[in-house]
Amino acid sequence: MLKGFDPIIAPCPYVMILGSMPSVASLEKQEYYGFKHNRFWKIMNHMFQMPIDTYEQKKQIILTHHMILWDVIGECEREGSLDNAIRHEKVNDIAYLIQAHPTIRMVICNGKKSYDLYQKHFHAIQIPCMYLPSTSNANRTIKEQALFEAWKQAFKKADIL
Repeated sequence: MLKGFDPIIAPCPYVMILGSMPSVASLEKQEYYGFKHNRFWKIMNHMFQMPIDTYEQKKQIILTHHMILWDVIGECEREGSLDNAIRHEKVNDIAYLIQAHPTIRMVICNGKKSYDLYQKHFHAIQIPCMYLPSTSNANRTIKEQALFEAWKQAFKKADIL
């Protein structure tokens, strides 16, 4: 079984961003979105104009801009890094975290797998949930500018941009 990471939680979070499960590279580095070709941190840098040279700087973006960063899956079996290889997943207690942080006003799912699992396990949560195209390098069906624009619109809708 692979085990994911603890959430990164801002003191007064407005937005929860949920991935599916860290990639092999991320697990090896012990960093969210640790694979160098994943575009998540590049998007954060572009949106918030904060440095992303170190993992501490990356985490500071989440903390400064009222977000929580976590994954829907806490543990699973998987060969490689692709979401379609995930088996026997155990989801994180997202409902508890949302209850513990009543300031959260939007959930953003980074990719189809996280969105599908969120809808399956947490559909009763009464907070708006947005699906956004995955920032993964495996998702090259969407051009980078369109991906950046989708994330920008979501952040504007959540009123954190």
